[in-house]
Amino acid sequence: MPLNPCQAAAARQAALAAYKRLLRSLASLKLAIAELAVIGALSAVGTIIKQGEPYAYYAENYPEEGQKVLGFLTGRLIWALQLDHIYSADYFLLLLGLLGASLAACTATNQWPAVKVARRWRFKADETSLARLQVASLLPNARVEDLGKVLASKQYQVFLKDGQLYGFKGLAGKLGPIGVHASMLLCMAGFAVGALGGWNGSAMIPEGGEMVVASALRSASPLAWSPAGAEAVLRCDDFRIDYRPDGSVKQFYSDIQVLDLDGNPVSTKTVSVNQPLRFGGVTAYQTDWSMSGLQLQVEGSAGLPEGVTFQLPMASLQGGDGKLYATFLPADDPTKLEPGSTPRGVSILARDLQTVTFYDSRGEFVGVRRLGSGKAIEVEGLTIRPQAIVASTGLELKADPGVPLVYAGFGGLCVTTVVSYLSHSQVWAAQAGSGVMVGGSTNRAKVFFEQELSEILGAVPELPAAPALVDAAGSSGSGAQ
Repeated sequence: MPLNPCQAAAARQAALAAYKRLLRSLASLKLAIAELAVIGALSAVGTIIKQGEPYAYYAENYPEEGQKVLGFLTGRLIWALQLDHIYSADYFLLLLGLLGASLAACTATNQWPAVKVARRWRFKADETSLARLQVASLLPNARVEDLGKVLASKQYQVFLKDGQLYGFKGLAGKLGPIGVHASMLLCMAGFAVGALGGWNGSAMIPEGGEMVVASALRSASPLAWSPAGAEAVLRCDDFRIDYRPDGSVKQFYSDIQVLDLDGNPVSTKTVSVNQPLRFGGVTAYQTDWSMSGLQLQVEGSAGLPEGVTFQLPMASLQGGDGKLYATFLPADDPTKLEPGSTPRGVSILARDLQTVTFYDSRGEFVGVRRLGSGKAIEVEGLTIRPQAIVASTGLELKADPGVPLVYAGFGGLCVTTVVSYLSHSQVWAAQAGSGVMVGGSTNRAKVFFEQELSEILGAVPELPAAPALVDAAGSSGSGAQ
């Protein structure tokens, strides 16, 4: 049954009242602080718990049995609470949306009305209302027009009408908080876009090897759209490590070439820590490295040609105090071994790209050789000359479409935060006989405003005082006596 006009009007009024109550609730400062606190706490949790790992990682590092992390944290709990991807978790994005709604409501109900009031210039003709302002003074023997000229020279916007004056400056200080809120909303929009539309992954590319970027990327959500760089091919032309004199690592360098799917070069860059490669919306960071093979020459082996450089694959031993890789060189022809017998050979270990260590079949240390030195070593009847280690570069790949929004938001936040600290100062005045009644107020730096207004009043030219009137009849009568 359709509503009659009275009922429809009442329904609209009720809906409007409910909307205003909702705005006031969302604009609550306490609510906004609580939202920020929860978001900050969840962000801190995300920095403690490694993000984006498979379930097996959390099950291994946060076991169900035995001593639990913090006494309660387990892999199953982390998985259930989405702590493995907290920045794209449903509740985290919901909190960002709620904080955005609070900022928008605060802007609509508090900040914008204050700006509209500040822009509405009005006069005060009543001396009593002028005297009640933060700063008030009576300027004798002065004209309100002269006061207006001095205020204008101090960057005030001045309005005069019928012996009344209104001036203001620093209106940007009123707009600053709105800009702060808008910048924060832009940042949160960038976070949300990155969380829903981002891609990330990692790749280990050996020297001379290639990989298709799309094969290493995984989307943050079903809403993510593939970046243009996903169709590119990365080739590692060279990987090297700079060492300090004490042997510690100084820097990693990877010569990376970007190719299209037809193999045509697009760009080339030497990537290092803090110097990433950017292409097609994808950023490749230098984060890791490994050893994929050991090149050497061997003499005295029945199964290997002498004087020929060949490559042995290397595997990680997961050394507890750093990287440790190893390979095994058989001393006998594996095809001639008796079933069940233990092969005789040489174990070769490496921790860096400079030297390798040799052990015999009994696990006893034999010696160390520097790669490329040409110096041979005798082990298990074999003469071995290590040539070089084929390294692999480890790249972290990220595609975050929200980064431009975040950068723009933070840039705006820096500017508008400074602008919001500008004082919005207002001055009113009215001609009161031969003098001028002046009053003013400001929202910040009240002491400075008092000093400034005092200097302004001191700069107003003083009019000459009117001459005293003499009673001519009285003076004449006195002379006759």
